[in-house]
Amino acid sequence: MKSFSRIVSLAVAVSLSAAFALAQEGTPAPQRQPQVEQWGDDFDGKQLDADKWERFSFEGTSGGKLKLEAGELRMRGMHASRSGVRSKQSFTSDRFIFEGTITKVESLLPAPGQKDTLGTAVLAIMFDGSGRNRIEWMLTSEKTLEAWAVVDGAGERLDNRKLGTKLKNPTLGIVRRGDEFLFMLNGQEGLSKTIKNMPRSFRVMLYGWSSAENHWDSVRVVTAK
Repeated sequence: MKSFSRIVSLAVAVSLSAAFALAQEGTPAPQRQPQVEQWGDDFDGKQLDADKWERFSFEGTSGGKLKLEAGELRMRGMHASRSGVRSKQSFTSDRFIFEGTITKVESLLPAPGQKDTLGTAVLAIMFDGSGRNRIEWMLTSEKTLEAWAVVDGAGERLDNRKLGTKLKNPTLGIVRRGDEFLFMLNGQEGLSKTIKNMPRSFRVMLYGWSSAENHWDSVRVVTAK
């Protein structure tokens, strides 16, 4: 069964509206909820939806394996690369949720001289086409969680290196409320950080670092007008 049913999608939209209403602490929730728009993919076709996605690499060699199978997007990149799929659509809002359900993350394939074999599945907000400005929330093959902000090419790890989950098919989410970014696990906040002056326009990307195999069940983007 897909992680995002129509009921869950509605719940996401409602919870997003509530989050937006509480964006400023102490401000009463308005009577009229903001309008929201939804975009997503359940990966239930035979091929990647070319109207929604494009293969994209912003570090290392492009290529690798990509297929839709058993209602999942299954990917494995090339060694020392950051490649996966990026939304063709560009979204514009500073109030949004981007979330995806992960069903599998494997360790990296062994390579000559390589010591670190930690695999990752990465949910990324891409604020430009080069990857120099992005927000990432990732699950590793060891079931740990990492949150990163990359601004003008400089990466900063945001978590305390103590986050993890034993859930079989976790849903990772990034919520933006102006300059505040919340990193979510199955609808619960894991941490929040203030990151100023990020653009309002963005695309979303799914990928795994290097040769890590990662499987995705579904994704959703919900934006407020």
